[in-house]
Amino acid sequence: MLTAVQIKSAKPAAKSYKLTDSGGLFLLVTPGGQKYWRYKFRIGGVEGLDALGAFPEVSLAEARQAHAESRRCVAQGINPVHARKDRKQALALAYLEREQGSFATVTAEWADATSQGLRPATRRQREREINNDLLPKFHARQIKTIKRVEITAQLKSVERRAPEVARNLRNYLWGIFEHAIESGLMDANPVPSIRLMKKRDQANHPALSLEQIGELLVQLDDRSQMAEQTRIAMLLVMLTACRKSEIINGRWAEIDLDAGEWEIPAERMKAKRAHWVPLSPQAIELLRELRRIVPVGQEFLFPNRRDPKRPMANRSLNAVLERLGYSGIGTPHGMRAAFSTYFNSVRVDKDVIEICLAHSPMSKTRGAYNRHEYMAERRAVLEDWANKLDALRESALASEAAPSATGKP
Repeated sequence: MLTAVQIKSAKPAAKSYKLTDSGGLFLLVTPGGQKYWRYKFRIGGVEGLDALGAFPEVSLAEARQAHAESRRCVAQGINPVHARKDRKQALALAYLEREQGSFATVTAEWADATSQGLRPATRRQREREINNDLLPKFHARQIKTIKRVEITAQLKSVERRAPEVARNLRNYLWGIFEHAIESGLMDANPVPSIRLMKKRDQANHPALSLEQIGELLVQLDDRSQMAEQTRIAMLLVMLTACRKSEIINGRWAEIDLDAGEWEIPAERMKAKRAHWVPLSPQAIELLRELRRIVPVGQEFLFPNRRDPKRPMANRSLNAVLERLGYSGIGTPHGMRAAFSTYFNSVRVDKDVIEICLAHSPMSKTRGAYNRHEYMAERRAVLEDWANKLDALRESALASEAAPSATGKP
């Protein structure tokens, strides 16, 4: 049996050597002077070696206590090395569950890990929907205790009010629970299949007829109806055939008024491809007017009234159409449908129409290198469209004046 004096006085030699204690426990002394506690054991005829720490961090008494625990494992046919690893993993998992296993914590980690590349509006929408419909229900719950039946009930509850939000929540939940699995907090994803949700309504955005567009343009000319920046934003949506988000999130740095062009970067586009927009004289005139309104130094074309570091509110243009009497009849996005319908009816090259709309009629590879393809044709189409809008406005004005000119009531 070893003594504390023997251990302390043991000197290094040219080769490592052992000082034996009992029952397979020994102290290994290395040429560098390090002293390690080791336990040699056999299970089923197979030899193993258990590392019990280093002296003096682990004293003789502590080494004998650890040795006794390992011998009990061996007596039961359990490898003490594996048993120790299992205990460490269990402790680590318990800590992980205690400190990081709540639904709110996992959700925050998932959101942070997946936010890069999302548009700001998309991030805000995701945060709003999770805060409204998931966190109040599951906030402090340990994520591994949340059952499929609870998730299904919550999704169905939201679906009765807002089917599209419920579909979004189901997608968020799938990602959140997959993140928990990857973090070692659980083994299976309890989120129900997408088949549980109602099918998405595929109805198109309501679109105004050409006659209604003419009437709308007359209303937009009445500057008393809305803020000037809102009016210009609506007109640019119509003139450029761009998506509403592409207009209201526009930056001055993207526009070259002298060249008459607007280069929208890939990160702001739905398809993640840069989009070149040739500006008609009418669009350029509106942007020059806007430049006189927006203070120099502002990043956005349409800064938010409450926080100029953010763009105009997403629903501003929809609200304008609703206020002017077009609720359920037309939307800003529907202007793109009117543009497409008109130019398809006059047999313009479909590729030109689709590229003006930032769709990709070509392969992804070809499209990546040809964002300026059909430049002359696209400029001609958008100028024709601007002139057509002017003609529609004039026609609507003429129709308004016609009754008084004929004396009809």
